[in-house]
Amino acid sequence: MTRSVPLPTEPTDTHVGSAAGRGAPGRVAEVHAQTRRGLIVAAGFAVAAVLSMVARAGWWMPLHLFVVGGLLSAISAATQMLAVTWSSAPAPRPAVAGGQRWALAIGAVVLVVGHETDRKFLFAAGGATVVVAMVALGFIVIRILRQAVTDRFAPAIEAYVAAVVAGAVGMSLGIVLGVGRGGSRNVEIRGAHLVLNVFGLVGLVIAATLPYFAATQVRSKMSSRATPTTMRITFFVLAAATAVAASGQILDRSGVAAGGLITYAMGLLVVAAMLPVYSKGRLRWAGPRLLQLMSGIAWWVAMTVALALASLRRTDDHAILQTLVIGGFVQILVASLAYLGPVLRGGGHQRLTAGFAITRSWVSLTAGNIAAVAALAGGGPVLAAVLAVWLADIVIRAGGLLAGTKSSDRV
Repeated sequence: MTRSVPLPTEPTDTHVGSAAGRGAPGRVAEVHAQTRRGLIVAAGFAVAAVLSMVARAGWWMPLHLFVVGGLLSAISAATQMLAVTWSSAPAPRPAVAGGQRWALAIGAVVLVVGHETDRKFLFAAGGATVVVAMVALGFIVIRILRQAVTDRFAPAIEAYVAAVVAGAVGMSLGIVLGVGRGGSRNVEIRGAHLVLNVFGLVGLVIAATLPYFAATQVRSKMSSRATPTTMRITFFVLAAATAVAASGQILDRSGVAAGGLITYAMGLLVVAAMLPVYSKGRLRWAGPRLLQLMSGIAWWVAMTVALALASLRRTDDHAILQTLVIGGFVQILVASLAYLGPVLRGGGHQRLTAGFAITRSWVSLTAGNIAAVAALAGGGPVLAAVLAVWLADIVIRAGGLLAGTKSSDRV
């Protein structure tokens, strides 16, 4: 059996039934406008990350431009939007949402500049600003949860708060590393920093959103397996596995770290099992968007296991991490934006249908998976070329959407 789920990104207040009538009026339009601005900022960082990788700027700069500037900007915008539309709570005040958005963006830029110019005070200032921005996101989400009219989506919103806590700790460890205060524990601190940010902050947000959003992607119903209790237990296991893996890294216990990551991968399989079983008609309608989302989840699980094995063997994990980001998180982000972009543009059913046609990209699906394979194989010219093709496809399609967006919503 399946049960209905509100479409959290529909442009009206009627999609959550009676709860919408009790919700704050105009909240959806207001939070959508804030989200559009946040996603444009995220897109700018993603483009910068790809260009820096194509320019062969090493691995640190593209990774942090995408994860800190791009992915966290997208997460900040999306978590606020989903929490508001799901819970029927008022949207954050524009000054609050804007302040959090620009603090994160400015902090990410200063962080990268500080690292690339070897100015530790800039690196520390940028990192601290990013941490403050993410803590602010946590308080925004908590406020939304407290003002919720409906609690159906509380498990996901609670997981967002846990993700922010993990990220704040993980990013603080990154600042310690960047300013050279890790001493003889640099390797261990780096491992915990990676686990808390990648699997705690980014991973928990995505995992908590998937049971709801994977149904929304194809306008389907949520699986009956995705009960609030099951989701809460699963998200708790993912958070606990993250803490175990990070502790194993800090204590230099490779078996403990690997055990935490393997448990995390198993938790992801449980999340995948909570996704709805799609009919052929819905699969055809979603097409490459859904396939790219599923591909991203598959790469995420596979690279989590690969990182566990690398931890046990104490081998280099740069290629695995790069593949996790490109094949897993980037593909999930691109697939999600391919749905959210047309919805956020708005303008009625005809424009919505036209927008979905614009973002229906087999090129993106193919390029994303080829890029992941190239990254795992060691990168090089093939990876740079495929990323350039993928970026060009995304930019062209995004331009088609933005051509019909109000100028007031572009900044």
